[in-house]
Amino acid sequence: MMTSNQMHPHHKSQGLTLVELLVALAMAALLSVALVATFASYSRTQTAQDNIISMQQNLRAALYLMGRDLRMAGYRGDNPATAPKAGVTDAKADSISFSFLNEETGALSTITYLHYDSNADGMKDTLSRTMDADGPFIISEDIDGVEFFYTLDGGGQSTAPATIGSLDDIRSVEITILARTNRDDRNFSNTATYTPASDNSNAPWGTNNDGHRRRMGKSFILFRNM
Repeated sequence: MMTSNQMHPHHKSQGLTLVELLVALAMAALLSVALVATFASYSRTQTAQDNIISMQQNLRAALYLMGRDLRMAGYRGDNPATAPKAGVTDAKADSISFSFLNEETGALSTITYLHYDSNADGMKDTLSRTMDADGPFIISEDIDGVEFFYTLDGGGQSTAPATIGSLDDIRSVEITILARTNRDDRNFSNTATYTPASDNSNAPWGTNNDGHRRRMGKSFILFRNM
């Protein structure tokens, strides 16, 4: 008895037809496009999140460093009666200078924080720190705004304390910093305005109408040595 193979010695399995091959290629192309689109979306989201995290760390670091230094303003060591005078030496809306007794040197040191909102020496939108003759050094980049809002003895408040009293009367300062991401997000439009501690609603920060995300941070510093 002859088997099927013996009866049809030239029988071969059929492959894909041209139509089936084209359909398979089309489905593979659609799948590839979907995978690429998903990866691109994930990549954009991850980049945006990384930029936000970097901005927040930048903001927190600036507030921490300034707070640490400013709490030393007016410090005169263990014998303040015989130590040289120390305290706030200059106070403006976008900068502050103050002195303290540096126990490492036994002399007064002066620290200045300054926000550059113009392109002076290529330092636009940066916050700098100078200590004595060292500096200025950039401590934070991509800073859109910095405000120092001072409270004087008696309760008066101003961003220009010298116009309402003496610098010796300053008792505290509230710092406001507006930081932005260093990259533009094409899927985001920032139309917000930001109000610093002085609550100057006539001149808020913004509107920027760009793709940079922003965060505003505040810190209140009490001058315990003054």
